[in-house]
Amino acid sequence: MVKFHKSVYTHNYDFNTFSIAYFLRYPNPFATHVISVDTLDRHVDEQGRLHTRRLVIKRGKLPNWCRALLSSSNINISESMIVETSIIDPKRQIIQSETKNVDFTKIMRVIETATYTGGVDANNNPIVKAKTSVSFLSSFGFASMKDRMETWGQRKMGENLSRSQKGMSFVMDRLREHSGKIKSFQLAMQQALAQDIPLYES
Repeated sequence: MVKFHKSVYTHNYDFNTFSIAYFLRYPNPFATHVISVDTLDRHVDEQGRLHTRRLVIKRGKLPNWCRALLSSSNINISESMIVETSIIDPKRQIIQSETKNVDFTKIMRVIETATYTGGVDANNNPIVKAKTSVSFLSSFGFASMKDRMETWGQRKMGENLSRSQKGMSFVMDRLREHSGKIKSFQLAMQQALAQDIPLYES
């Protein structure tokens, strides 16, 4: 049985800053599990929308009980491959994205869809509204085990989205500080990642 996690969140930043940060969000101190990000293809369609497909390699993480079962079957999940597709419409100020794992899908198939819409709040300050929906489907073992796996993924997603929001805010703050200059921004991110002190108050 498929389980879902849905959330709505508002970023207090303008759409242009958010759309740049979307592609520069890795690495950041809240996503240290991300190993690499590679752009597979990118193009602009006839409507002026930017289409991008990226491959994200992340360190895998599973509950202890699941790791024990997998190790007995000689299955070791230390890394996971994620395909991220996105469409940015600068005229309508909308980003639509989908991420899904392409390996270990029998253990857990996770598909996240998100829509980010630029606008203003009641005080005419720029904002970006984020709406996400994540589905979890496991084909691992018996029915009770599948349910347990999906429930675990559903519960962990709330924590993951919280870190993702903090990571985006961190990146956008650095973009503001460096007036969008990519080289100085990248240097600031490298310095931040090298620090051992908290960089964001929860």
